[in-house]
Amino acid sequence: MGTIRSGVLFVVAVQAIAIGLLTAILILSGSGLGVAAVLGGLTVLVPNLWFAWASTRRKPGGWLLVQGLVKFVLTALLMAMALAKFSPDPTGFFSGIAVALVAHAAGGYWQRQST
Repeated sequence: MGTIRSGVLFVVAVQAIAIGLLTAILILSGSGLGVAAVLGGLTVLVPNLWFAWASTRRKPGGWLLVQGLVKFVLTALLMAMALAKFSPDPTGFFSGIAVALVAHAAGGYWQRQST
């Protein structure tokens, strides 16, 4: 099986840590952006977590394409619902999204460097 670093959940773990660090910094700064950052980060993290799980379940290439499309739609729906229901501060919300996306790229790079 290997370590988490060799698995698909490594990128999701890096994202979760990055979102947590951003949230802690924003909460400690007292700016009130921490909750918005968590909400923005979760709109990216939850679909990625589902995709990481689903991609280990079915192997044919066609299913991977369908799962990627489902992940995209789920991300868009979660963002729309979060913006409509909670009206988060845009700076915190999009900061959470940006950190999650950068952490996704960094996690993939770090994972590739370890092999």
